[in-house]
Amino acid sequence: MSREPLEMPVHSKAGDSVGRRLLRGLGAMALSPIVTVFVQWVTVPVLLHVWGATKYGEWLLLSAIPNYLTFSDLGFGDASASDMSVRVAQKDREGALETFQSSWILVTCVSIVALLLASPAIWWMPWRGWLRLSSLSSLEAAKVILVLGAYVGVSQQYGVVESGYRSDGHFATGTFWILIQRLTETMVATAVASLLAVASTYFVVRCLGTVAYSILLCHLSPWIHFGICHASMRTIKRLVAPAAGFMAFPLGYALSLQGLTILIGATLGPVAVVSFSTLRTLSRLILQFTTVVKNALWPELSRAFGEGNVFLARKLNRIAWQACLAISVLGGMCLWVMGPFTYRLWLRHDVNFDATCFHVLLVVVVVNSLWDIGAVIPMSVNGHFRVALLYSAAALFSLGLARILLPGLGTVGAAIALVLMDGIMTLYVLRTALECTKDSLKNFVASLLTVPSFRRALQIAPSA
Repeated sequence: MSREPLEMPVHSKAGDSVGRRLLRGLGAMALSPIVTVFVQWVTVPVLLHVWGATKYGEWLLLSAIPNYLTFSDLGFGDASASDMSVRVAQKDREGALETFQSSWILVTCVSIVALLLASPAIWWMPWRGWLRLSSLSSLEAAKVILVLGAYVGVSQQYGVVESGYRSDGHFATGTFWILIQRLTETMVATAVASLLAVASTYFVVRCLGTVAYSILLCHLSPWIHFGICHASMRTIKRLVAPAAGFMAFPLGYALSLQGLTILIGATLGPVAVVSFSTLRTLSRLILQFTTVVKNALWPELSRAFGEGNVFLARKLNRIAWQACLAISVLGGMCLWVMGPFTYRLWLRHDVNFDATCFHVLLVVVVVNSLWDIGAVIPMSVNGHFRVALLYSAAALFSLGLARILLPGLGTVGAAIALVLMDGIMTLYVLRTALECTKDSLKNFVASLLTVPSFRRALQIAPSA
């Protein structure tokens, strides 16, 4: 019979700092679902009213395509964040700065090259016929996609810059200003009319915000600075495997989210895209809250592993699963009951409510939240390559399955494909998280049935 170490809370300064950082991170991340809800509840009905369902569906299709450029940072943004956090915990700031500058140089160069290489194909693609566009010519669509592609390229800088905030104990500050940036660009962009004007507004505001975000980092952590003096090819090679894993995540997201959007549009038309996208948006409100837990835990898990405190990492992992299971199930039950009323209040009568599709999407959210929170364990130590690879493969499988199910089941078929994909991920990620935290399945399941001891876990010293 396996036995766990005795729980001996230690009221240490280090343990208390974990609690303070985590609470600040949770507080900052708590603003994320508020901003997300505000953005979606304001922009979607406004744009639907101004543009109509068909034109708004075309905007969703066009804005989905540049998201494939999100993997142009080669995953080095998140890889550098985990690596820097571990190194700072080990008192190796020089190594952390080497990681920062190496990642920044690589991400900047690759993002520019990727956009330049993609531009000719985007410019000459027959978008009007391929996506069944009615309000835009292929040339006008290409302009929108290129501007949004430039927006995505600038956004790649955020991943590397945020790694500096995360590694030096400023995760809450960095998160807060990212949310302010997102809110600002959305509000400004909604005030303009045409699709190209909206895309251009997003790009300009993101450029200004990125410069300000970088300057603030250098002020908070003077030891972190931009340049090439500390960059090295050795560091880049060391981060290749974890970076490839992080690159696979946005590829998987693009396949399961944007890819599915494009597939539905090509199979069922723009109106079906609006229906599925809005239903998925409503169901995924729950994930906004589980993401709060995930992102707040990430830097603290990196610190815990960097200090060799596997016990603390195990406790945080258990509490995270408890929290996400409770949030997703209770939230799903509330949306099951209140979803139809909320949907009609949100969009009025512009789009019909598909109850069957919505209920399946709620199941998707519950299963997705479990593997998503579990994946942060290997991600925090850059040991997530196999998880990310499986996710990309599962997302590709879900697209193929959706292609088969869409003609007969409509958007419900797409939702069913997502359930199967997330089920596969949950089983694999659970095993991986238990291995990383040296936990047993029996003790882990038993912990899920107990009342969370959040305060007690935060009082465990890093040396415990």
